[in-house]
Amino acid sequence: MPCSDIIVIVMAAGQSSRFGSDKRVAKLGNGETLLSSTLRTIQKTFSNSRVVIKPEDNAQSLGLIPTNHIIISQRSHLGLGYSISDAFRQLCSDESVHHFRAAAVWLADLPWVSEETCNVLTKTATPDSIVQPLHQGNPGHPVVFGRKFWSELALLENDRGASPVIKKHSKRVIYVSLNDPGVCTDVDYPDDLTKSLKNTRSAQAPYKNTTKITLKAKTDF
Repeated sequence: MPCSDIIVIVMAAGQSSRFGSDKRVAKLGNGETLLSSTLRTIQKTFSNSRVVIKPEDNAQSLGLIPTNHIIISQRSHLGLGYSISDAFRQLCSDESVHHFRAAAVWLADLPWVSEETCNVLTKTATPDSIVQPLHQGNPGHPVVFGRKFWSELALLENDRGASPVIKKHSKRVIYVSLNDPGVCTDVDYPDDLTKSLKNTRSAQAPYKNTTKITLKAKTDF
């Protein structure tokens, strides 16, 4: 049964400058777009999500449907931190989600996170913790922020993301070591659409005895 008290914030308001075109609608090998594939991955575990897009975006052209709840980031052109801030400003004012324990910040170009990983992160998340997956010691996504940190995320003003909040509350960060390369496999360039999928599938192994939960002072986001 999908998790109903963690909301996923899908960061889809980037400029795709390194990709060279709008990677959100780039096609994967199965014919599905990158954004649609990421949303399908999310929907396997989570019943609530918001997709953050730019003011000039056409939701229909991105493959979004009426059931996809949208947040328009008016400051997306300034960088990821501003988009996160715009999203959490709206979240903090939305009474329908005030009882949720956490929000997962999920990059739109990260479609290969496994369902097992989502389940582990969901079970680990609390209202006063920040949970981030690791793969071979490298920090990945999604990062799950307890409700306690939403108001600080709403005040972000940078082009780097949520790293200032993670750094400030390093003692509240739970790092989960997982055998899932999908948490670090995003799409920056066109070749990544095929290379990432191949590498992700070949590197994955059974999850038994591969999960390790630690408190660790990393601050990358």
